[in-house]
Amino acid sequence: MTDHAGDRPPSTPGERLSARTESCAGGRVLVVHVDGQIDLFTADLLRERVLSAALPATPPRLVLDLDRVSFCDASGLSALVLIWKEVRAHDGDMVIARPPGMCRRILHRTALDQAIHVTATLDRAITHLTR
Repeated sequence: MTDHAGDRPPSTPGERLSARTESCAGGRVLVVHVDGQIDLFTADLLRERVLSAALPATPPRLVLDLDRVSFCDASGLSALVLIWKEVRAHDGDMVIARPPGMCRRILHRTALDQAIHVTATLDRAITHLTR
């Protein structure tokens, strides 16, 4: 059996998760597009990347776009909560946009969707933070 790079599953946190940032609403909102798995191996990486990008803004207004998240476990959920708490501690606000079904269910079952604003679209998330 041969091991081709394209045939093996991602093994490092950077291969399992990417986070691309985008400034919106005239620079008033930071959108982080998350792609991949948020789990024990990637949760700290996500938290560090998001907070280092979001916290320089005063106050931080953050949208986490989870549309391309393929998996999220308890560690991933914990990372989302820690990011939200840190943004709130800096008098900011955070919205989770376009969570896939499994993320939506986790947020609902834990009642986090009652604390963290969740939207079905990216436009609604940005609008929520700019009104």
